[in-house]
Amino acid sequence: MVEIRHFIYPNYDENIERELKENGITELISYGNTVLNNVKVIGKGKTGVVALLDYNKVIKIRRSDSPKESLELEAKFQETAYPTAPKVYSYGKNFIIMEFIHDGRNLTKNDIKYLVDLVRRAKYLEELKIEHKEISRPWKNVIVNTKRSYIIDYDSASFKENPHNVNKILSAFGYNELAIKYIKRLLDFEEILNLINQK
Repeated sequence: MVEIRHFIYPNYDENIERELKENGITELISYGNTVLNNVKVIGKGKTGVVALLDYNKVIKIRRSDSPKESLELEAKFQETAYPTAPKVYSYGKNFIIMEFIHDGRNLTKNDIKYLVDLVRRAKYLEELKIEHKEISRPWKNVIVNTKRSYIIDYDSASFKENPHNVNKILSAFGYNELAIKYIKRLLDFEEILNLINQK
C-alpha cells in the first residue's frame, strides 16, 4: 500500500488529498502498466488517474492540471449509464470510486466478437438520452473482458434528445453504410443486429 499523496498527479494538491482523506481514502495499491510519481497506475487520461483501491474497486482521481474543475458530473453520467458502464460506488469533486473490471483490457479493431454486445450497450445509452461524445474512438473508451464490454470515460458526455452512439460504434468497425442507415432510420435496431450477425 502506498500513501495517497503519491497518486496525485502531475503536481501535488493538498485540496485533492484532503478530500480523499476525508472520505477514508489514505492508501492505494501500486498496480498497473503505467508508472507515475514512482507508483504504478491502471491508467492516465486528460482529467484523471485511475488506480487500484482494493481487489474489486478502482478510483479515478482528478488530475491537479485537469481542465475539469470537478468529476461529479462525469460520475453522475456514469452512475446513470450502469450497467453499460462500471458501477459507481461513491464520488466527490476530486474522485470517483467504481467497479474494477477484472481481466479488463482496451477494445481493439480485431475485437469484432464484442460488436453486438457493444452496440447493444451504446443503444442503452441512447435510450437514456446520453451521448458519449468520445465513442467514435472506442479503442480508448471501451474495456472488454471475457464476458462483455464496458463503455467508460463519461467526462465529455451530455444529455441529448437524439444521441448518436450506435452509429459511431458501427463506423469505428467499418460498418459505415449501416451507420448511415441507422441514423436515417432506414433500418431499425434489430435489423442492424441481424446484419452484423450475418457477416
